Amino acid sequence: MRTIIAFNDNTPEAENAMEFAINMAAKVAAEVWVLNLCGMPRKKEMETVSAVGDILSVKANDVLAVADYLPYQFAADNTGVNIVNIDAARYTEKEICEMVIRERVWLMVKGVETHVTHETIDQVNVQSILNRVASPLLLIPCDYLARDFKNITYAVDMRYCRVNVTRFLAELAEAYNANLIIEHLSASGLPPLDDDYAMSLFCDAISSKIKYENVYFNNIKERNLEVAIDVMIHSLHADMLALVNHRFHFEELFGMAIKNVLPGHIEVPVMVFPLQ
Repeated sequence: MRTIIAFNDNTPEAENAMEFAINMAAKVAAEVWVLNLCGMPRKKEMETVSAVGDILSVKANDVLAVADYLPYQFAADNTGVNIVNIDAARYTEKEICEMVIRERVWLMVKGVETHVTHETIDQVNVQSILNRVASPLLLIPCDYLARDFKNITYAVDMRYCRVNVTRFLAELAEAYNANLIIEHLSASGLPPLDDDYAMSLFCDAISSKIKYENVYFNNIKERNLEVAIDVMIHSLHADMLALVNHRFHFEELFGMAIKNVLPGHIEVPVMVFPLQ
């Protein structure tokens, strides 16, 4: 069975990302390991509102714990996905990397903000982890409420398109019955490709090696990456964007490192694949 790791720092974006991870796990036959970076959910007093509007404190008993009424637990109950809660409050980045490698984690999932609303709560640097493991990282915007994919988009210069990335995305697309769209964007400093040559690269290097029918190709001539991404999301209806860590388009969008806030013009989940 596949394993998805979800990073939980008790923020709204983490909660949303965990729900997303659980729904994805149901699609791809995976279990979800929740890395509780601020410690395990603990029993606490819960507030309820009486009929007359008074707030009543009700102590959690030995049966009802915080984890029992977290939204992601409801999602797990509804999908039948197995959840493994891990106390990772004392885990170092090195220990997390060792776990990801040892357990052959299929995917890591982290919630991110679309604009800054709070300081970073945990000290785990996901960019540092991504640089040292072979598992991709999926970033889920805090206000992204969709739970399915229809158009998964891989933004890449076809001269550097990786078959293993495309196969991973094709398997994911098939699980959602979604389209996989390879969008050629010439890297900064490299000449554009004419349509015939770009299509020949796609057919020879990619489509002939992918066993999924709903794979499509676009040769985007726009040289401004932000404009091109905006076209992909709003005109071509991409609902997930895939990039490769520390390659051309990634660094243009994210700089040298992933932060806890997505670039302002990206409103959909972003999957970042390791460089190796």
